[in-house]
Amino acid sequence: MNRSSILKIMIVILGISNILFLSMYFSKKEEKVVDYCFYEENPEYVLVEKNMLNDLTSFLYKDNNDNYIGKIYDATSNNEITMNDLIKEDKASLYNDKIKELLTLKYPKFIVESLLKEDVKYDYLLRENELVIYFSNYNINPEVEELLYLKVNYNEIKDYLNFTVLLDKDYQNESGYDYTLSKKSVAFTFDDSPNKNKTDKILSYLKDNHFHATFFVVGTRTINNEALLLSINSDGNEIGSHTYNHANMKKLTDEEIINDYNKMNSIYQKLFQKDLTLLRPPYGNILNSQTTLIPTSFILWNLDTNDWRYRNTNYIVNYVLDNIKDGDIILFHDSYDTTVKAIEELLPLLYSKGYQVMSVSELFKLKNIPLEPNKIYYKAL
Repeated sequence: MNRSSILKIMIVILGISNILFLSMYFSKKEEKVVDYCFYEENPEYVLVEKNMLNDLTSFLYKDNNDNYIGKIYDATSNNEITMNDLIKEDKASLYNDKIKELLTLKYPKFIVESLLKEDVKYDYLLRENELVIYFSNYNINPEVEELLYLKVNYNEIKDYLNFTVLLDKDYQNESGYDYTLSKKSVAFTFDDSPNKNKTDKILSYLKDNHFHATFFVVGTRTINNEALLLSINSDGNEIGSHTYNHANMKKLTDEEIINDYNKMNSIYQKLFQKDLTLLRPPYGNILNSQTTLIPTSFILWNLDTNDWRYRNTNYIVNYVLDNIKDGDIILFHDSYDTTVKAIEELLPLLYSKGYQVMSVSELFKLKNIPLEPNKIYYKAL
């Protein structure tokens, strides 16, 4: 055998030896991390998920109280590290701002404010394409029973991280407006709208809680109130007709009903370049024969707060909490300070009880119930 052949054989042997050595090294390194990280002395901890990202090993555990505990290890040193170690020092403030932004997109204001307090515990799980943050040790009023967590796609924070990540071409952030059938859902409706210094407050409370509503507008109230109508619409809420003069439709002629709709529709078309599709008859009064005259769905209600009669915040809040059911259409008026205050109190309470508050059209779409013209609806069931 010549020298050249012997040299080639030696190179092959060395190559195989290196491969075996590296394989054993990384296998032992992973075993060391697992052995070090797994809480054998604390059997109440259960390993939920484990991920490897380059030189990082990320573990997620769950304890007997259903709290999640995240552990991240540097696989080259087997040392536990924190999320702060993975953020560029000069980008920490921008990273924190982004987390707050994404939290605000997902959760109501009363939850976000509580989760941003210093004593709240954050636990982290690294996945291939996202960071998941689990929250614990928080005090939220009213209490919420759901698991609070935030998924952060690496595209959102890639410039702030000091390790290499996988980026998705397409992704969607979690949003509090992504209503789901897994929760109970109701429609809030407001008659006699709009009202300056009241409607706008209700809009802000809806926005704070990631909820929507339907506002049934009286034509005479739209004069010099176009900006408020635009705000209702731009926040994702819905506008319906409550007739131009708030007249009892049972006392109107067919021609008067048609003319009233056309007058209201022209106002709506001018602002939104489309036709009105919902109408609430004043006082809930309409004849079945009248529903064929105009091309709208007629939205009544099955839960009346009588806020115009009692004008008492505590009464309104307690009445809704005691009687609310999935699929309800709830009647309010955005004309009274007591109602405005009740809405401020109700929205977080309903969220904490697993309710979603939305517009009439959103409720019926979620329930897969068509809203047909010339028909009367009382609830979404």
